Amino acid sequence: MRRGAETLFLGSYTNKIDAKGRLATPARFRRVLELEKSNEIYCYPSPDEPCLDCGGPDFIENLMASIGGLAPFSRERRVLQRSITAKTFIVSMDKEGRIILPQHLRDHAGLDGEAEFSGNGDFFQIWAPETLQRITAEADAEAAAAREKLQNPGVMPGAAE
Repeated sequence: MRRGAETLFLGSYTNKIDAKGRLATPARFRRVLELEKSNEIYCYPSPDEPCLDCGGPDFIENLMASIGGLAPFSRERRVLQRSITAKTFIVSMDKEGRIILPQHLRDHAGLDGEAEFSGNGDFFQIWAPETLQRITAEADAEAAAAREKLQNPGVMPGAAE
């Protein structure tokens, strides 16, 4: 399915976590969730990075469909499904677009005082800002090499015509 850019989580935004543990969801991300007709965010601790993987109903439905594509009685499917479903927490936004992340999720991502929302297209991640900056800096050279391998039917910005 081809999705329009307005339905993608794009950009990075740093927001403060207030004394009550509330965190404002970026307006851009709220608009994407509104297109999904949802004020809920599905979050689970990333199994391979110190961050939270998050998104709306489309994100979790697509993820569960992908897991469902594994052999029904395979160990891979069982452990992946259990790992995701048991650890997924649904948070609702209040009328100001704020969420409260449970302490165990904040602990996994090392969130204390600030959180950085990082768009990843169909989903977004929530990181401790300093951790994301370090990870991004380490990945920049690898990302540049990967970009050279992209095959796109359209003209990429900066590409020779």
